[in-house]
Amino acid sequence: MSKINIAIPLYGKMAARALHQPMFRQELVNQGFKPLFFLNPTHLRLFDFDPSQYFGLNVEAYEKFDAEHFLLQQIRMLRRFVVRTETTDLRFREMIQSKLFDATLMGMSAQMTFVGVLRNIPNVGRLLEWLEGYFYTPKVHGSQFDALNIQCVLTPGMGNFGFWQEGSFALEAQQRNIPSFAVITNYDNIVNMGYRGFTPICLGVWSKQMADEAMRLHGFSAKQLEITGPIQYDRYLHPLSVSRDEFLNSLGLDPAKKTILFAGGVNINHYFDMYRVFVEQKTKVWRESFNLVVRPYPHVKLLGSPAWRVLERLFKDAGAYLSNPGSIDGSGDRNAELKLDLAFDDTIDELACLLRYSDVMVNYFSTISLEAAICDLPVIHVGYDAFAHGQNFGVTSAFLQRQTHNSRQLRLSAARVVRNEADLFASLEAYLSDRALDQEARRKYAESECDILDGKSSERLVNMIRARL
Repeated sequence: MSKINIAIPLYGKMAARALHQPMFRQELVNQGFKPLFFLNPTHLRLFDFDPSQYFGLNVEAYEKFDAEHFLLQQIRMLRRFVVRTETTDLRFREMIQSKLFDATLMGMSAQMTFVGVLRNIPNVGRLLEWLEGYFYTPKVHGSQFDALNIQCVLTPGMGNFGFWQEGSFALEAQQRNIPSFAVITNYDNIVNMGYRGFTPICLGVWSKQMADEAMRLHGFSAKQLEITGPIQYDRYLHPLSVSRDEFLNSLGLDPAKKTILFAGGVNINHYFDMYRVFVEQKTKVWRESFNLVVRPYPHVKLLGSPAWRVLERLFKDAGAYLSNPGSIDGSGDRNAELKLDLAFDDTIDELACLLRYSDVMVNYFSTISLEAAICDLPVIHVGYDAFAHGQNFGVTSAFLQRQTHNSRQLRLSAARVVRNEADLFASLEAYLSDRALDQEARRKYAESECDILDGKSSERLVNMIRARL
């Protein structure tokens, strides 16, 4: 029986880590598909790829097409904001703030009025989607669709903010009557990333909560949705290949000690504050010495900063283990980080082990706290900014807390939100004394976001596609 050729464009990091993971690739093959990956050029150059299965996503051509069409730029800007949530309101204000010093007063006022009025018109999202699909479908990969006999397409996201390239790819496929499917790759995509850029045959969502939001905010009907669960989290639901003692010993850490994981964001000030807490005031953290693991956010904004070089040395000198998800060297080379996105190396899943074997995690309202809840790891959200002077509001704890997905009651009840240093020390003491605290709340939160946590999301997603072809 011949394989079904399915094209999968992967531009961003989260998309690659979801749709190129080994479990999902194997499930496609098991169910009679041949995955054809169209990769970001920065990913494509890392390995000697099989040329019959890996191709370049022509990002340059898409970006050139976008730059040549002013109205398309306005449509996409509007689509980002017509989904009315607290987060999109915040992002709208952030956009205005970022342009204040470059735009004229009249120009800025006109744009604010333009966006502010149109985003409140009922069903304007559908109109914008139609306009983009009808007038602004690029012609970039069409000849490859024909030459490769592509029979369906699966994209991360729905062509909304952060998924422009994949959305353009899907529009090209739909123009050729190729069935296009989509899957959500992060729990904030429905509420935070604006209106969709195309309507897939079916959208794979994580949970009933996400399905309800897709119907309410994006106008999907129930028959256009299927609850598959989060495929990138399947790996957390399978047995680990090493024990806790083996894993911690391999990192040069002491299995007899408590282990604290700090997972930061892109705001480098937060790392300086946590250095002050966990190194300079370590006697206030726990009555005994402890293992400290620092996992920096894998983004060039942080790892490419000269200040990160200083912090990296300070943490290492203090005995902390840096779980760098791919480091960036002095020349800005990101190869090690990007290779991890594609999950080709058959190595121990360090993040999965850290989430299972640590005793508590401290972070700033990031996605990893959901992964921690899935792995039953206690979480402390830092709800204050020790160093806020001169900081862009968009990277502060205050901004993060106001986002729609971060203000859900189940999310807040599954963790401790600390408002000052004294709260932080007290919460660390509580969780390090009893790791089972808030265990039931963590379970409820994880299930609210992910529904069925059985490690079979990849199977359900592939079944969704096959059943509708």
